[in-house]
Amino acid sequence: MSWQRRIKIDLEELKKNNFEIIPESGEDLSLDCFRVILHGPKDTPYADCSWQVRFTIQPTFPFSSPSVGFIEKIMHPNIDWTSGSVCLDALNKKWSPAFTLRHIMEALLPYLLSYPNPEDPLNREAAQLLVEDKNLYVIKVLENSKKYSYTK
Repeated sequence: MSWQRRIKIDLEELKKNNFEIIPESGEDLSLDCFRVILHGPKDTPYADCSWQVRFTIQPTFPFSSPSVGFIEKIMHPNIDWTSGSVCLDALNKKWSPAFTLRHIMEALLPYLLSYPNPEDPLNREAAQLLVEDKNLYVIKVLENSKKYSYTK
């Protein structure tokens, strides 16, 4: 199966599960770079906010993971504040061709937002704040989420 066919299947699965897909630029959806709206998980400081997540797909997909990054700024120990890059083993070292884009959007990213890992930070300030003062960390995440999250 070609990577384009697999991406089309994954995108259809996302649409069937009410995910909004946005072209990276212009009106036509490109199969190698697009955005999907992620809603913050309930019972986290990210709840009631949304972010655009950019997927960049290489021709080696699904045998290699897509590149995944947040467009809007998000305060999280495992997400780079400037670039939006995500540090997640399942997207890097433990990737499997069995994973789908829906799996990333419904399981991997919500898990990451729900359970930040300050031991493997891309955002050292967020990691340090989480370790030193969890209440202040939650307040800062709430403030930043309201300020920077995606709105149409």
